[in-house]
Amino acid sequence: MKGILRTFDLVSGLKINFNKSLIIGIGVEEEWLDKMAWIMCCKKGNLPFKYLGIPIGGSCRKISFWKPLVEVFHKKLTTWKGRFLSLGGRITLINSVLSSLPVFWMSMYLILKGTILSLDKIRRRFLWGGIEGGKKINWVKWDTVCKDKELGGLGVKDLRKFNLALLAKWWGRLVNKDKGLWKKVIVEKYGKEGEPSYNWLRENIGYGSTWWRDICRLNNIECKHEGWLVEGFKIRVGDGGSIKFWWDEWCGEGQLANRFPRLYLLSAGKDFKVSQSRGWLNGTWIWHLEWRKGLHSWEEQEVSELMKMINDITITRGKEDIWEWSHSKDGDYSSKSAYQALKREHGSEQQQLALHKVWNSIVPNKISAFSWQVLQDKIPTKINLIKRGITQGIEDGRCDLCGSQLEEASHLFIHCSIAHNLWNACFRWWGIKSALDKDCLKVFRQHSSVIKMAGKKEGWSCIWFAVVWTLWLARNERIFRGKEEDENRLLKLVQLRAFSWIKCRSKSCTFSLSDWFQNPLACLKN
Repeated sequence: MKGILRTFDLVSGLKINFNKSLIIGIGVEEEWLDKMAWIMCCKKGNLPFKYLGIPIGGSCRKISFWKPLVEVFHKKLTTWKGRFLSLGGRITLINSVLSSLPVFWMSMYLILKGTILSLDKIRRRFLWGGIEGGKKINWVKWDTVCKDKELGGLGVKDLRKFNLALLAKWWGRLVNKDKGLWKKVIVEKYGKEGEPSYNWLRENIGYGSTWWRDICRLNNIECKHEGWLVEGFKIRVGDGGSIKFWWDEWCGEGQLANRFPRLYLLSAGKDFKVSQSRGWLNGTWIWHLEWRKGLHSWEEQEVSELMKMINDITITRGKEDIWEWSHSKDGDYSSKSAYQALKREHGSEQQQLALHKVWNSIVPNKISAFSWQVLQDKIPTKINLIKRGITQGIEDGRCDLCGSQLEEASHLFIHCSIAHNLWNACFRWWGIKSALDKDCLKVFRQHSSVIKMAGKKEGWSCIWFAVVWTLWLARNERIFRGKEEDENRLLKLVQLRAFSWIKCRSKSCTFSLSDWFQNPLACLKN
């Protein structure tokens, strides 16, 4: 054995470090294993063992297999104090670190439902600030949180869909011209006639390793997009040498065997490739379909329909058939494009557009995150807390700023007398005549359309964020510290916040604070 490994060393140039190697025996006696470990000058190991952080030899269908991954999540969170981070900061950490931790695992194995629930629970608790004990309110549904920001979410990874997209990369490498040894082994073990079968994704594979069965059922895994993988791959016909005439989707939508079931039953070549179903005659490709018996007139009519379809397909001699991924521009499979295809959903276009715009490049991330909650009425106003059964410390549901109406988002940020006066003061400051709509979402959309000029529009958009954030802080100061802010001071705070955000994010801004107070429109470039 050592001689074989030495030969491998000489041929490949890869030297084996026996001090870091393990010898593992399967179905052998301990004495023999001890002796071999001594001869090889390496340690004795057992299954499962870790390689590049992933357990090898264990069963991925057992909860214990995934326990190390869950523990890594917990360990990471103990070093981060969620209560010292804003919602925007926690979103950044979840997207950049927590969601990337299991990527290596998810590229190899299909994660158990229970494990995904555990990981989502950890991420959800961290997002809403409940890591160090105590139950926190999950203000927004997790499905919404996992949507892209362009679709009204926070862009947090959906682990199940991400897992499917990563695993499907093996299928993308399998059907095309990957020359790896792993592909040769798979094709020889499970393929027919030494070739990969597109029907692997359609069949209910009940044999083979756990990993292989999981790869084959990716197309019909439990998700809202059943059939997504087969629908994503389209065949670009070359010479037809690797395409099954009846069973591969090479001519329009669906398999010809299902579209022409009677002709399939009569076919003398049910397993024929496209290249076997026709031939070259004087440089022209002629279809030649064989039947087990003579055809009736109505069957001849079906043949005519079939021929009309397949005659539109161009066959190129000497050109390989290619499986193209329809969700990418170059036709190559990528996990990113597959993940986007799995996440594609429909919703309220106007709401999605508004929620996407809150991620303003000028204002701080925590302000954008708070505004995202405001537009969905998912903030801890008194009415929202009472609806969730939280009444401790709440004498009544009235607004503390004006004391007249119930405190809900639309009142607090628009209709409250303090809020209304602050908005009017901002309109006068900018020299704008405008009216306020009835809810926060409509006011936000209305606000962004008041000024059309690009440079001034960005500055004006900051005012909405500054007003909402200032009112929220003033409300909290009144409730928790009994401190009242007069309307003139609130306007100054709005002006200062907007000024600091614009100056920090734009190096070209040369105007002074006094200029900003006097004429903000003149300060901003077109």
